[in-house]
Amino acid sequence: MRGLGFLDGAVLALYTTMLASIGWWTARRRPKTTDEYFLAGRSIPWLVTTASFMATCISALTFIGTPAEGYGADFRYLFSNIGDVAASVFVAAVLLPFYQSHKVTSIYQAVEKRMGTAVRRTCSGYFLLSRTLASTVRIVAIAKVLEVVSGGALPFSVCVTATVAVILAYTTAGGGRAIAWTDLLQFCLLVGGAVTALFYIAAPVPGGFSGSVAAGRHAVRPDGTVYNKFNFLELLKPDNLGLLALLSIWGFFNSSAAYGTDQDMVQRLLACDNERKARWSLVISGLISIPITALFLFIGVALYAYAQAHPALIAGMTDNDHVFPRFILTVMPAGLRGLMLAAVASAAMGSSDSALASLATAFTVDFYQPLWGKNEDEAALVRASKRFFIGFGLLFMVFALALRSLDNLLWLAFRIVAFTYGPLLGTTLV
Repeated sequence: MRGLGFLDGAVLALYTTMLASIGWWTARRRPKTTDEYFLAGRSIPWLVTTASFMATCISALTFIGTPAEGYGADFRYLFSNIGDVAASVFVAAVLLPFYQSHKVTSIYQAVEKRMGTAVRRTCSGYFLLSRTLASTVRIVAIAKVLEVVSGGALPFSVCVTATVAVILAYTTAGGGRAIAWTDLLQFCLLVGGAVTALFYIAAPVPGGFSGSVAAGRHAVRPDGTVYNKFNFLELLKPDNLGLLALLSIWGFFNSSAAYGTDQDMVQRLLACDNERKARWSLVISGLISIPITALFLFIGVALYAYAQAHPALIAGMTDNDHVFPRFILTVMPAGLRGLMLAAVASAAMGSSDSALASLATAFTVDFYQPLWGKNEDEAALVRASKRFFIGFGLLFMVFALALRSLDNLLWLAFRIVAFTYGPLLGTTLV
């Protein structure tokens, strides 16, 4: 098994340098208020807002977990995107205008206007808990990839520490502005990396893309039964409409809660320089999520087809989350390995940096400022916010190291947020 070479290291170094440069560029405009620090003074162009929102949605769980779903299961997960699109329209038409009309920094400030201070802090507390745990799963995902791709040269603890340290390095000084512009870079890199990976995986499969599709249509489960990975058409049959409705309804409510009650998501949209275009950014993101999900699922199918022709890829493998990292490490040439690892890193960082920002925002605005910082000026609050950035980053490290043995990362993240998304959505809609 190969480790990273000089070209791979050079690509990763270039990627890190670009992040640092964007962080330095945005930090030159020193924020004087918490609104400027967290929301960039609501000055982010709408196209950058769209990319930032998508980068927040597409985490390392998508880059690693979704191909693992396509490899080990099928395309049924794609149908959750039907509800996702409906949710984006609903939130853009109902919830986002409500937040924008109140000019809030934390969306739970708007909840207070309807339900009172106690409900505001309860909702914010729910968010702090669920987002910290879900973001820890994302950190674990990228650390697993780094550990595997480095051939074990980088221990899991080093991978966790390095990931969080890099995120803190380019976000703490620049705040929301740094996150928005680095997210643009990361979104382009992760989508470009995914397309590159698909072509490279399918090329050596007998029959190329058509051979990969054929392998997916006649896949074999561990128990020997044959099934079709592209079974989404079967869900349109009358006997399966119940399952289709269930996936769509689950997708709608899960995404409505994510897009409408999760500070992590809404904060990207509140930073836009045009309120109407921010709503369109949300709708466009919902539509784009369909081809992106299909792309990552098909990467998993192509990996399955490749493994049928080259079984050495999965020899001794016990975790489907490792199949894509294994291919990157053992099959891809030098330089391209580094590009793919940078793409995976960008997926993790694009979601984790915004999570850090939203956690620091919620804690500062909903707890610190009204309870302990009543008499502090905006400059002091900005300094405190930077300390909270670092504090939540350290918390990510501690939780990730404690939860190293996590498995099936894609669905685990959904189960974590499910405990709080329902109450948050219900409270917001009251």
